[in-house]
Amino acid sequence: MASLEEIRQTRLEKLSFLIEKGIDPYPVHTNLDVSCETATVQFKDLAEAGRSLYMVGRIMSLRAQGKIIFLDFNDGTGRFQALLKKGEPLSSESFELFEKAYDIGDFIEIKGTLFLTKKEEKTILAEEIRMLSKSLRPLPEKWHGLSDVEERFRKRYLDLLSNEEVKERFIIRAKIINLIKQFYNEAGFIEVDLPNLQPLAGGATALPFKTHHNALDIDFYLPIAQELYLKELLAGGMNKVFEIGKRFRNEGIDTSHNPEFSMLESNEAYADAVSQRDFIERLFKFVVKGIFGKLQFEYQGQEIDLEGKFKIMPYPKITDEEYKREIRPTLIQPTFIIDYPVSFNPFAKRKAENPSLIDRFQLVMGGLELVNAFSELNNPIDQRERYLEEDKKGKAGNKDISPSDQEYLEAMEYGMPPNGGIGIGLDRLIMLLTNTKNIKEVILFPTLKPKD
Repeated sequence: MASLEEIRQTRLEKLSFLIEKGIDPYPVHTNLDVSCETATVQFKDLAEAGRSLYMVGRIMSLRAQGKIIFLDFNDGTGRFQALLKKGEPLSSESFELFEKAYDIGDFIEIKGTLFLTKKEEKTILAEEIRMLSKSLRPLPEKWHGLSDVEERFRKRYLDLLSNEEVKERFIIRAKIINLIKQFYNEAGFIEVDLPNLQPLAGGATALPFKTHHNALDIDFYLPIAQELYLKELLAGGMNKVFEIGKRFRNEGIDTSHNPEFSMLESNEAYADAVSQRDFIERLFKFVVKGIFGKLQFEYQGQEIDLEGKFKIMPYPKITDEEYKREIRPTLIQPTFIIDYPVSFNPFAKRKAENPSLIDRFQLVMGGLELVNAFSELNNPIDQRERYLEEDKKGKAGNKDISPSDQEYLEAMEYGMPPNGGIGIGLDRLIMLLTNTKNIKEVILFPTLKPKD
């Protein structure tokens, strides 16, 4: 069997052969009339019309039988079969050129008419064929030689090409995010764009990534959260706002954590944790119904049912580590965890009936923490005191803090409406709805240590 380098060298020779023939192996313009999907769905009408059509795609398989060649090609919308017949109607010269210079993996343009073979296979009979992009490396054959999981993540383009299930997962990811946006838009929210270079890493308690701006000669931080900017917009009179974007937390990597991840954050004036729980329940039912057509789906062998009201339970009086290890993995059905101690979040309001607790909830489903939300603190005096506690932790060596933000405190002192805030970990939600156990499987290009 030829080595990868030998195959590459052979293909480079074919590339040179095409160029010597005066053929551009990477032309600017492409002719395209119908996609593979359209040709399949509208095959009867297109075939009966008898008109020559242009189709394009990547060669996925070749079957040569003397003076005829069958090939399958994929344009990203689906696969279709082509038939090349030497001299009828494809010229002998074009047929021989194809035999000498074309390989699986090449992108091609085919002009021809549609017909059914004797086996009733939908096919385009090639009249002309043209190279659109000459490939220099062979495609992996069902992951032969590319079985290493990390290698799949590094070469996601090959993963998508070779594994239809992976491609479908990312199509579903896009649908989920679009459904979420639709729900928020229909609820009267405005989507906003917020800065990714921040002078302080605030809005959450996590270790940030730091960078430096040369012209200003100051350090900036990548966002661990966008909560504070959203609440400043509420102070400015924008009552319902949300943002979907990247967050960066300089922490460990495991099956449910990636340092760079996608998050939705929203704030609504005059809302509180109770109204936000109702909002989240309606949102999740809307998304699940939009994806599955029903309110039940399977995750890791267990059926999750969103039909009734979500369960509510108080945060257990155990350590956070014990909760995460012993309780959270058992919460398969949708469950709101409420009544957290004040120390858990510096931005949440205290409960009126018990000031030692905050008006906060998290949504857990399938053992995954999906949502963090609470009645937002809008008392600047209380916020300043909470910041002082955070600063004390920082001086004591704790790096997972939210440091004092004087500009945010100033905005609060101008007056901020009571409001409810929501944070949704989109990658984990997509894990849940695509029945995936590893967060890297739902991020196109997850964070990996560079190869030596």
